[in-house]
Amino acid sequence: MDQPIEPSILAAIEQGRGQRGGNAPQAWSRRRAQVLTLAHQRMTRTRVAGEVGLTSRQVASLVNEGCDAVLRGGAVSAAADSACAERWQSACETGDTAACDRLRSR
Repeated sequence: MDQPIEPSILAAIEQGRGQRGGNAPQAWSRRRAQVLTLAHQRMTRTRVAGEVGLTSRQVASLVNEGCDAVLRGGAVSAAADSACAERWQSACETGDTAACDRLRSR
């Protein structure tokens, strides 16, 4: 995890993490913030996977979890909004009203 993490993304994930992360909640948040920071920089999922040493599927899972934490926590982060907009659009289309509201407030 050598890449810098966008502080607003980390703070937004932390606010919405809830009980997720078990015995290592800071590591849980930092890993997802790292992936969302790279996504915010417009890296493709494949490139993010290469940067962090994971599969594209694992990256997709971390993005989903991170974006869900940001959404549920409600913290303001333009960087997180940028990284999560596509994910929230998909969720909105399937009836997630919180995702729709977040997209409208951007």
